[in-house]
Amino acid sequence: MRLRLLNASGKISDELIESFSELTADNYLKSRVPFRFRAFASALVKGDTLRWTDDDSFFQDTDINMYAGGVERRFPQLGAPAREFAERLVLAPEVRRFVGAEEFTAGCHQIRVVATDDQVGLPAPEGFHRDGFDRVAVTCVAVENVSGAISLVRARSGDEERGEERGEEGDDVLLDRTMPAGETLLFDDTSVLHYVTPMTPKFPERPAYRDVVVITFAKENGGAPA
Repeated sequence: MRLRLLNASGKISDELIESFSELTADNYLKSRVPFRFRAFASALVKGDTLRWTDDDSFFQDTDINMYAGGVERRFPQLGAPAREFAERLVLAPEVRRFVGAEEFTAGCHQIRVVATDDQVGLPAPEGFHRDGFDRVAVTCVAVENVSGAISLVRARSGDEERGEERGEEGDDVLLDRTMPAGETLLFDDTSVLHYVTPMTPKFPERPAYRDVVVITFAKENGGAPA
C-alpha cells in the first residue's frame, strides 16, 4: 500500500492547536521574510514503548533535499502538546500496521506555514520530493484563510528510482487533495514523491496559515522533511 488517509481529529487537543502560535521562525529558509515556523524532536520506538531523545539536530544530503540539504539543521524542541499527539499517533494500531516495523526512529516536526498579501507561503519549496525515510505521516491540524496548499502524491518512475531524470512516462498521480483539519496522510516514502502547492490568503488582510505535524518513520538512519 503506497498511501492511506486516516481521521486523526480525535487525537488533536486544543492545547496542540494553540501551541502552533508559539513556534519560532525557520532560519534555514531562502527568503528574507520567514513563511515557516517550526519545532522538532525525535524518538526511539520499540514495541509499545516510545522514548524521546535529546537530539535536536538532523541532516539531509543534497540529493534528497536540494533546498535545505547539505547542512546540519537545529530547531527548538517540541512542546508537550505536540509530543502527546505524536505518541498517540505513532502507537496507534493502524499506523503501526502501515509502518510495518516494531523498532524504528520517529522524527516529529511541528510546522506552521503562513501567507500574507505580500508573501506567498511555500509548504514544499523544493517541489516534488522524498523525505528520505521509510514511511511518513502528515497530519493537518488547522487551516485558516488559505487558498492553495493542495497535497499531491505521485508514484516514482523507474528513472527516478535509479536516480535519473524523470522521463515523459510514469505520471501516476495517486493523490490530489486539499487536506482538511483532522486528516492524516500516510505514505510510503520509498515509492512515491509528494508536494504541497503554494498558498495565499483567501481573503486579503486576514491571517492565513496551515498547521501540520509531520512524523517520519525510519528503520535505519534517514533524513527529514524540507
